[in-house]
Formats: sequence, structure tokens, C-alpha cells
Amino acid sequence: MIEVLPDGIDVEEEARLYEELCDSPVEPASDSELSGSNPRSRRRRTRPESLFSHEPSIWLSDNTNSPTSPTPTFARNVQISGWTLVGDRSNAGAYVVFDCAITLKDGTVVHAHKRYSAFAELDALLREMLPPRMRRAVPKLPPKSPLSKFRAAFLDKRRRDLQHWLASVILHPDLGGREVVRHWVMESS
Repeated sequence: MIEVLPDGIDVEEEARLYEELCDSPVEPASDSELSGSNPRSRRRRTRPESLFSHEPSIWLSDNTNSPTSPTPTFARNVQISGWTLVGDRSNAGAYVVFDCAITLKDGTVVHAHKRYSAFAELDALLREMLPPRMRRAVPKLPPKSPLSKFRAAFLDKRRRDLQHWLASVILHPDLGGREVVRHWVMESS
């Protein structure tokens, strides 16, 4: 299930708060909370809700190396910070480039500038190389729209949708560790 964020939410602030929550240790419930008569007081959340979806969720903390649960993914956060129009709208050669900021596990931020066609190529490569049962893990790309492809409102919605798509791929424990994904992030386009 995908949770759509309303336009009024400051995504950067939400991400900062989320990272704070993931980095803070979880305290066990006290004896008084456990012995309380209210069953809701006995339940204690072990981690905050996912930014991207409900169960099964992709958690940033799932992608940090630990001796008990190493994961093959190489990143811990994905943001598409903006988009840039390259060329003149009236010219047939104009296109849009999205700035993908991928935070690696060591804290380094890699900026990959990608066109929509690069996302489509990665999607096609993943669907081609994955076994049929795993293809369902790759979400659908947002649709193309030749009539409104340079409108700011359309591009901002596409940016959010592509961010969700890319985070679902890169932070996924089985997809994010694939060589094709690493190569896509590191290649210039």
C-alpha cells in the first residue's frame, strides 16, 4: 500500500525527523506500562512508520550493516532533490534531468543526474534479469505524458513518484544489492 503525502508536507523535515527516530535507541517498556490495565499501553512501537509504505515496509535502518543482519544494499537513503530543464521547450531536443541524491552506507552522498529514459532502462533491465517471482518487487514507473512533460506541477509529481520508485528499488534488500543497480547509480548519463 502506498501512502500519498499531501502537498503541504515538508519532505526534507520529515526525512530529518525520521533519521533522528531511526538513530535513537528504543527503550523497553517499563514494568508499570506492562502491568497496566489498558492493553494499548502494553504495546510499544519498536520503530517509526516507513516514509514510503506500510507493511511490508522498506526501512532505512534495515539497510545499515550490523553483525547480526548484513544486507547487500549499498545505500541508506534516496532523495530526488529536483529537476532541471535542459534546452529550450520550443526545441524538439529539450529534456528534463532529475537530481538523484543517494546516501551511501558510509554517509557519502552521490548525485546521479538521470533522465526519465534512464529510469525506464533500469526498470526494463531489472524486469528482464529477475526471476518471475521477484518482478513483482519492482514497482511500476510513473507514466509518460507528452502533452504536459514540461509543466512544473507535472514534473514535481513525477519527481515524487520517481523518488518513491527509486527508493523502492535501491533500498530493497534483494534489488538494491544487484550489480545493475550499482552500475546505474555510478554511471553518468
